[in-house]
Amino acid sequence: MSEELVQPTPSLKKRERDPQTIAAQLGRTAEMLAGLSAHAEAMARRGIDAAFVTRLSSTYQQSLDAHTGQLAYKARMMEQTKELHDHLAELYDLYSEARKQVKIELPQETWREFGIVDQR
Repeated sequence: MSEELVQPTPSLKKRERDPQTIAAQLGRTAEMLAGLSAHAEAMARRGIDAAFVTRLSSTYQQSLDAHTGQLAYKARMMEQTKELHDHLAELYDLYSEARKQVKIELPQETWREFGIVDQR
């Protein structure tokens, strides 16, 4: 009996995103729109009419707006992350100082009340 390789069925949806950056795709789309505008008459004969170009342009603008919003969100998130790391660094320093003083000042039997479980 011969073994046949089973090929996966090609997806009916062609909407899977190509492995390219969003900025690159937006740039190529802007170039496409410029080219379509420059050659509108020739492209209309091939079915790329004004309605198609308008739809492409609208979708491009929506994508561009969403991408800009996403970049702004990432920038704000990076600022928040830096702020959090700064607070955590200060928290670590203060916690370490308090822990050190507890271990110096109080007997080992009371350390557990402070969450300290190690030995001297």
